[in-house]
Amino acid sequence: ENHPKVQSVILASSNAAIFSAGLDVAELVAPDPDRLPQFWKSLQQVYIDLYGSRLATVACLHGHAPAAGCFLAMACDYRVMYAGGTVNGRKHEPKIGLNETQLGIAAPPWMGQLLVRTIGFRRAELALAMGTLFPPHTALEIGLVDEIVPSDTVESSNDDALQALLPDKMKDQMMQQNAVLQQAYIQATSFAKVRPQARVASKMLTRSEHLEDMIAKRQ
Repeated sequence: ENHPKVQSVILASSNAAIFSAGLDVAELVAPDPDRLPQFWKSLQQVYIDLYGSRLATVACLHGHAPAAGCFLAMACDYRVMYAGGTVNGRKHEPKIGLNETQLGIAAPPWMGQLLVRTIGFRRAELALAMGTLFPPHTALEIGLVDEIVPSDTVESSNDDALQALLPDKMKDQMMQQNAVLQQAYIQATSFAKVRPQARVASKMLTRSEHLEDMIAKRQ
């Protein structure tokens, strides 16, 4: 965040089947009274830091992103999602959404409002009520993700650049997600070419009000 030469970042998972499974439900259903306030403030701080980051943030969604996983993706500037195929020899179609009602709880208001701003009021109202998890093509259609990527769209020209960015111990795991990572890398590179002062100012035009509201009302 503070490195002057870094202008964009890709948020990805080393697990090809799961971007983020969301919060530990046990923390909410049977909370530790002493731990819960710290846990909740930490989650809200993630929202403030990610949604308000000066960096251009790109979510690389090769795996499922339910609940808080969806929130992490929505807090990014751009979302690239795998269209589906196989992972470790098994059929895999990732899904994304705030599915809290399927677990018997409701999404936090600020998280629900982020979905409203992302896909529109009526679609979000229904999705929140039903706890809908959207497959890739539907997520693209409603604007929950910005791009979907088939498994066979790998450009060798970007492969070396990606390999150079990945830690050695993660290369084998992450290369399962090569096609989606490449598209995320292309978008992150495009963001980085925009003058940072103008890009950040434009970003804050739409986000500062919601960030200030969160800071004022956080619990």
